[in-house]
Parts: sequence; C-alpha cells; structure tokens
Amino acid sequence: MIPLAVSYASPSVFESSRDRTLVGLAANAHRPVRMVARVRNPLLFRFTLQTLGSLIWSDDTWLSDDDFRAFTLDPVVTVHPDRVMLEAFTQDQSAYGLVVIERDELDSEGEVACGTTNVDFTAWLHGALGEMRSSRTTTFRVEAGGVEVKTEAAGGRFEQKVELPESWVRGFLDVSVAMAFPGTRVSVKPVDLLAAIRFLAQNKAKVSPRALRYELLPDRDAELVAEPFERRFPLEGATHGYTEPRVIRTWGRRRLRVIEALLPYADRVEIYLKGRAMPSFYAVRMPGYTFVLGLSGWTSSSLTTGSGFAAPPPVAEEPVASALALLRTRFAASVDDLASSASLDKPVAAAALDRLVRRGRAVFDVRDRQYRYRELFATPVDEQKLYPEDPRAQQAEQWLRTGGVEVSEVVSRETHKMRSYKLDGEKVTREVILRDWVAVGRVGDQAEVEVVVSDEGRIVFGRCGCEQFAQFALTKGPCAHLVALERASAARRKDLPTSVQSEPVVEAPALRREEESLDDSGGGGDD
Repeated sequence: MIPLAVSYASPSVFESSRDRTLVGLAANAHRPVRMVARVRNPLLFRFTLQTLGSLIWSDDTWLSDDDFRAFTLDPVVTVHPDRVMLEAFTQDQSAYGLVVIERDELDSEGEVACGTTNVDFTAWLHGALGEMRSSRTTTFRVEAGGVEVKTEAAGGRFEQKVELPESWVRGFLDVSVAMAFPGTRVSVKPVDLLAAIRFLAQNKAKVSPRALRYELLPDRDAELVAEPFERRFPLEGATHGYTEPRVIRTWGRRRLRVIEALLPYADRVEIYLKGRAMPSFYAVRMPGYTFVLGLSGWTSSSLTTGSGFAAPPPVAEEPVASALALLRTRFAASVDDLASSASLDKPVAAAALDRLVRRGRAVFDVRDRQYRYRELFATPVDEQKLYPEDPRAQQAEQWLRTGGVEVSEVVSRETHKMRSYKLDGEKVTREVILRDWVAVGRVGDQAEVEVVVSDEGRIVFGRCGCEQFAQFALTKGPCAHLVALERASAARRKDLPTSVQSEPVVEAPALRREEESLDDSGGGGDD
C-alpha cells in the first residue's frame, strides 16, 4: 500500500446566485496550485466536469462507501500556461477520464501558480453542477488556501489519509503508457458514435459475446458492429489507410455512455485502438475542450492487466534527467523535441520519457502526441517497488529477442451455440461463435509448448514440460514458456465475427442531427 495524506482548507463549494456562479475546487494544501478565472463557455465547462464526475462516481463492482474512499485518489488537477487538465481513475481500474481545457477559454484573475494538485470532488459537488446556467457569469477557482464560503456547512480544514494499493497506482500510470503505444486512429462523426451508444442502451445482451467490433476494409470507411446483434453502424468519412482487411474488437462498451452527453456538442471524436485485449481511448473534441475516455481491454479487466505492458527498455539516468528538465521548462515536449535538445537517439529519448511516466512525473497527451509534465504525487513513486522484476516476463522477453521462440501452428477452436436475444423489442435467434486460439511451438529448452488464449487475449489453458508448470500448472500464473508463446503468436490471432448472420442485416437507423454545428469532416489513420 502507498500512504497518501491530503489536506484541504475547506470542502469544495458550489455557489449560485441570480447573476453569478462559483465553482471552487479545494486544492491539497501540501501541493499548492492557484488559478482563479472566469469561464467563457459555462455550458461546455459544466458538461465536461459532470462527465468526469459521472466517471468518478460510477463503478461496475459493488463496494461500500468506506471501501470506495479507501481505494480512490481524489482527482488530479494540473495547471499549465496553455491548458488546465483534470484526471480521474475509477476504483475498479477499468476507466480513465481526462478533461483538457484550453487556457483561452479561461480569463485568469490575479496570479496563476502552475503545478499539479489533488482536489476535493465530492458526489455532492457532482450533483450541484447541474444547477449551472450559461446565462450566469461563472468563476472557476482552484487554490489551496481555501475559498470564500458563505454557507456555514462548508467551513473548516479537514484532512484525509488514503491507502492506495500498488496495483491501483500502477494502473493510473500504465494508462499513459498505453496511450503512447502505436495503434490505429479513426476520426468519426459524433452522430455516428451516438447512434451506437443509444442502440446499446436500448438493446442489452445478457450473455456473451458482448463487444464492439471495428471493421477496417480497404478503400472503405470504417464500420462499427455491435455484438452479438451484428448491428452495423457505418462511420461515414472514417478513413483508415489499411490495404488489407483489419478487425479490432474492444470491450467495456457500457462505459461509453459516460460521454453520451458530450457528443451533441462535439466537432469530432478521435478513437484510438491499441489492438487485441489492449485499452482503447475516445477523445471527444469540442471547441476549447477535450474529454478523453480510456477503457480497459475487457469489462472484468483493469487497466493494469492484459498483454503489452512490458517494461520499457533500460535507459541511463542522464537522459531521464534531461527529459525531466525539458518538461519542467516547456511543460510539454515530444520524443523528437527531447532527441533534438539533448542530442539523443529517438529510441533513447522515448525510453527516457516512458521512465518519467512510470514514475508519475509525466503524462502522455494522446491528442497532441506529446508528453506533459505532471507530478502525480509530491514524492516520485519508487519504480522498483511499484514494478517489481518478474523473472518469467524477463525470460520470455529474452527468448523473443534472441529468436528462442518458434511458432509452428496457430488455429482457432470454435464452439457454436444458438442463442436468443431481444433486438428492438423482438426476439431473434443467432448462431454464436465462442472462439479460443491454440498456439503450438518451441520455446527455449521446451520442444513442444501449447497455449490456449481466449478471444479476449487471456491465457486460459496451456501445456508445457517445465518444472513450474508440472508443479503449479496455471494456479500461480503461466510459466515463462507460455508467456513467450502467447506474445509470439499474437500477430497470427485475428479478431473475427462472433456470430453468424441468420437473418437479413439490419442497418442502423439514421439518427436525427440536433446540432447543426457538427463537423462533417472525417478522416483517420495510424497514430
């Protein structure tokens, strides 16, 4: 556990009168940050903060209030000369939210102290934001010294002590690591994504498979398919540039409802798909505001699990120090910026910036593809304690680097079942395909290794002749041989449709566009 103490001069407040509204976020006195500003667009300001609150106070697992507070870090606010960022992470580690407010949208008053701090964001404040009105002058205040409070119930300094599990902190940091991964970017019209979200709200599948399938076909716009209904949603103008068919499945689709209220005001939504069983990110772009929603690879998974979160390559402390100095000076920098200013090779620069992310001293901006200076804690985390060395993962990486893995066969093992669902109020029957992937090959000193991977990317079964597997099987996790074979076979496992269309395909109904300001431009590509 990682102990954390926060001190607030008073709780955050919301004050509203006939002509004025004050949103005062009480900052952690141990990490003073100050900004007082008039909000130019109170409507978008209200909706983005409400959306962040909805993410904070939602959870797919059942916990008591005491358990929830024991595992949750108050939202993190970062003030930079060009933007204000608010970050939050759900207790179940399955969703991450980031609000970006351009400083042009805030008319500052008095001195601004840049930095990062925690703020008191209660469920009461989340509910009170609904009383904001665009006709009133809105003031946004973040400071550690407390706020001017007129209500008696809001006075008094209070402190909280939170014990954060290492896995929770690791998940928060790994979100930025995942955002920096290469993948596919698809820019879609908000109205197309909104149609899919509303369809899923009205048609709920009680049994698996439940996923969203992105189909990227050559010379065609991307399409979104809702499983198991096989309802297709064309993403008009969402180009991708692939010359061969590509299918990417994502999970956690219930959480997409978090951004539903923002879509009518968005210019576009940029979707970042990182691949099989990896997190996906949805950046809702609005005038002066951006809301980034990060979702884990599947609903029961946290953002700390799944393949792909391997340790970055080793790097000396000198490039890491150069990266930190650059971010403290500029607040934001790309890999190319660091490589040029510090005369480093790009791989070394990238590894140095990744080290800062893993230590909680930087965050990756998926929208602008830059690293930004952000101290998650007052004291940098102990990287060795938070990321203890895993001998099995290290051995697997060594075999992969030195050619010690040979994949001889990768086949899909399918189970077909007939299942009935309600679609638009009517009962439909479909043939559902439950698929596992079986990979066989040679790993290290083992001539015949077999690993079975679910369609969600989890190792569910295996066969190996090593001592660890003979003694524990999978009860203490997969052995190094299974880990290496799973990673080596990843490129040969494909995302395929999970049901057979036994009835005519029903195209998604056109959704009436209520906002004429929506941008009709599409586009996309590899990020």
